[in-house]
Amino acid sequence: MTQNSAPDSAVALAALRAMVTIADSSVEHATGQLTLTQFRALRVTADRTPVTMGRVADELTMNPSTVTRACDRLVSLGLLQKAQNPLNKREILLAPTAKGRQLVDRVDEERRRVLDLVLSRLEPEQRSAMVVALGLFTDAAAGFETVAPSK
Repeated sequence: MTQNSAPDSAVALAALRAMVTIADSSVEHATGQLTLTQFRALRVTADRTPVTMGRVADELTMNPSTVTRACDRLVSLGLLQKAQNPLNKREILLAPTAKGRQLVDRVDEERRRVLDLVLSRLEPEQRSAMVVALGLFTDAAAGFETVAPSK
């Protein structure tokens, strides 16, 4: 570990907290009725349609029963539809309804709006550097599905 890693990770942690705040508040603002877990399940379903309940649980690294309850709530709200997999009768396939896709799009739009506002507070050179840095960070983080264990 280098000497600069502690201050670097502190700054990265502060940025992560700011991003999580933006992500959480955008879900609350756009949906008003969903938990973050429910929205995350809807997001995975919208991104991977059609998808099995097990795959959603794996992607969210959550207990399948928790995901089942979240998805049942989304079905009751008309945001998700379930169907038996014709190729495997033991599997349930999930897909967002049009209303569910619109909600995901609305959350994305809210997030873009807030991020644009935050980035507009930076000078043009800073904004360009930030976009490059975020791209590099995204590339470096690719493949991290869960938190790496401490050593």
